[in-house]
Amino acid sequence: MEMTQEAKQLVLDVLYEQDVPGIRLYFAGISCEMPNIKLAFDEEQEGDVLIEVNDIQVAIQKEILPYTEELLLDVHQTPYGPGLALVGLKTNES
Repeated sequence: MEMTQEAKQLVLDVLYEQDVPGIRLYFAGISCEMPNIKLAFDEEQEGDVLIEVNDIQVAIQKEILPYTEELLLDVHQTPYGPGLALVGLKTNES
């Protein structure tokens, strides 16, 4: 997993505001035969794999760890302001 500098700054701002130690990626169902991965500003849960990306603590549900290797956390503009987006999910076309 990688994170842009813009995403890092947005994450740091939210972590400070919410007083949480990091972000967590977790399984949220299947879509188009691929896992749906969600991001939360939360502490690690039992069984998570803890990594550090751009000095940010990232907890990843171990079952989805292989699907996060080629993810990029980036910032996208929305009608409500900047938001985070996970892009570049690896496909099973090997």
